[in-house]
Amino acid sequence: MRVIVRRGSAFVVTEVELGAAGELDLTGWTEGPLPVALSDGTTDRARRMTYFEPRVAESLYGSPRRPARWHRTVAPEPAGGGPGPAVEAVELLRLPAVFGPAAERHGLAVLHVRLSADPLADLPLLGDLSRSGHLHAAALPPGARLARAARRPWTLCHVTFAGGAPPEVMPAPYADWGARDQWLWLLASATPLERFPPDPEDAELFAGRVRFSADWQALVLRDGAAFLGTSPDPGGDAVFHAAAATLVRTIYLDTFLLGRLQLLGLNRLANAVAGLHAHEADGHRLLGLEQRAIELRRALWSSHITTRAKANELLERFQEQNRLPELLTTAGTALADAARYVETARSRRSALALGLLSAVGLPFGAAYAAGERDLSPLELSRA
Repeated sequence: MRVIVRRGSAFVVTEVELGAAGELDLTGWTEGPLPVALSDGTTDRARRMTYFEPRVAESLYGSPRRPARWHRTVAPEPAGGGPGPAVEAVELLRLPAVFGPAAERHGLAVLHVRLSADPLADLPLLGDLSRSGHLHAAALPPGARLARAARRPWTLCHVTFAGGAPPEVMPAPYADWGARDQWLWLLASATPLERFPPDPEDAELFAGRVRFSADWQALVLRDGAAFLGTSPDPGGDAVFHAAAATLVRTIYLDTFLLGRLQLLGLNRLANAVAGLHAHEADGHRLLGLEQRAIELRRALWSSHITTRAKANELLERFQEQNRLPELLTTAGTALADAARYVETARSRRSALALGLLSAVGLPFGAAYAAGERDLSPLELSRA
């Protein structure tokens, strides 16, 4: 049975380096997110800002004083020059200022891709930088490049079918999943069965499911997400599935971009805290890390980002799949432990200073300095 894919789009997110000041050449690029035309206007930056809470919108769209997002359309060219996925547009998102000085030189790139009639073959290609790296290189502006430590891209896709429910595409052990879940898993994982056959009895594989209506569902995994139409799509711009495609391309893509920023920010904070060895801990370094944690939470961390639709639920599933709540708790606990250590060390030094003052009659300033420096007995005898 031939499967007729009515709509097929993918969005491929990778980390990029934007070069030092003056190196990035954005000639031909337009500031703001890629706009999408609607019957009652355009989903430009101003309109999307009204959807998200102000505390996170600036991280997604920048501000007049600090532009952070740009886009350009490109002439679609299939990968390899033949039938296959074709890049139609690209966006750049600079990291928010709360990431520190490095934010100016790092960001995310998003390829907007039109899928072919065989999306199950397209997604594994797009999710493998060794096979799709040339697509990213060709789409980036001069001065930008894929990050040296870039891992596999994060993929988002949306697929509908002319006949509604597609046929089953996985072998007999997965028959109990049904066609819908088979497609959802293969699209969201962007991984063919021969590379990773999931356990057909593991119910946790679909813990990231988000149910919208009888017309479509989504599955969020660690390295990707998929939206799947479950009712017939006759095509055209005046049907529900066209509106769903617009939501995926704009609001829901931005929701996952926020999730990616949360993941990057929290991992960097956790790594910085883990690198704070006890003997190096001091009030100034600790205060800097605590300020960084507060700013990250203020600008990025939230699971409630809008009062409308399903974006909050999608973000929660992303956070769960990447274990961000646990990572946030672990980083907070490590900061608290470091703070207790610094406070205990400060109290011990103060006690030592007072003890020296009482025992040998040292001036308080010299005694406290001895406590601060943990002076040796020889040094104390010379004080």
